[in-house]
Amino acid sequence: GFDYDLVIIGAGVGGHGAALHAVEEGLKTAIIEGDVVGGTCVNRGCVPSKALLAVSGRMRELHDEHHMKSLGLQVSSTGYDRQAVADHANNLASKIRSNLTNSMKAMGVDILTGFGKIVGKQKVRYGKVGFPEKEITAKNIIIATGSVPFVPKGIEIDG
Repeated sequence: GFDYDLVIIGAGVGGHGAALHAVEEGLKTAIIEGDVVGGTCVNRGCVPSKALLAVSGRMRELHDEHHMKSLGLQVSSTGYDRQAVADHANNLASKIRSNLTNSMKAMGVDILTGFGKIVGKQKVRYGKVGFPEKEITAKNIIIATGSVPFVPKGIEIDG
């Protein structure tokens, strides 16, 4: 037999969704994550950027004197704390990351830490640098690792 019915490499939004669906279908499921649960969207993309956009939207509203007066509000001054705004975005990402992890644990998904690689038919090896690797078997494997942009030689990324 196999260790798992399904092993998913990558615990971003796609891997998380696949894991929950698999468990609902009765499959013994493991997910392997080499960095942090949630992937780019939760940790560096969608969630933090939307949190920052929400803050900037609130500031824009507060600076719209005509709109504030129409609501019966008088705002004398507004300001922001750059670090507190960044902390808000990071805390939101952390909370969502925790919710994703807890939802998988509650459904019985085994969360395995390390970088996964397929090493044979229905075999996956995973581990962290400097630690012994472990090998597991699965009837099915999903690769949900997301992507990293390729930057050709001679092109510099600004920012």
